Amino acid sequence: MASPIRLLTPGRYPGAPQPQLAPKAQLVVVKRRRFAWFAVCTTVLISLVMTGAVLLHTRIAERQLEIDRLGRAVRQEQETFDLQRARRAELRSPDRLAELAAPLNMLAGSESTFVAVEPMMLAVTIARTGVLPTDEGVAADRLAPLDQFRLVKEVGAEAP
Repeated sequence: MASPIRLLTPGRYPGAPQPQLAPKAQLVVVKRRRFAWFAVCTTVLISLVMTGAVLLHTRIAERQLEIDRLGRAVRQEQETFDLQRARRAELRSPDRLAELAAPLNMLAGSESTFVAVEPMMLAVTIARTGVLPTDEGVAADRLAPLDQFRLVKEVGAEAP
């Protein structure tokens, strides 16, 4: 009887050398690249934030130095103003004026008269100069506009 025919795959017949198969490569998920990019981005972000903080603090320090310089200049000008004000007070003192008037044969006045000022003229003068009369030690520049008007009317002897 006949024997069945076997289909043989190439290289599978008896006595044929077996082909060498390459070992299967194992697949491994590589996370190092993602971690490296994350580390680089984080480092760059932190570096930018730190640089921004340094620049901000530098600007604040520069502004503080400018403020200190301006403060010193204001104090110096205030001292100069106070000295000039004291000098002006000396020049306007009645004793000094009397000493200067004596060589010129000037004498002190024996009587004085007060001139009445119209309320409207006083109001216009106050509006132009910005200087208000004070009443009972109250600084007039801190008064409300209606209180300022009341003071003007009181000086003019008119009731508001």
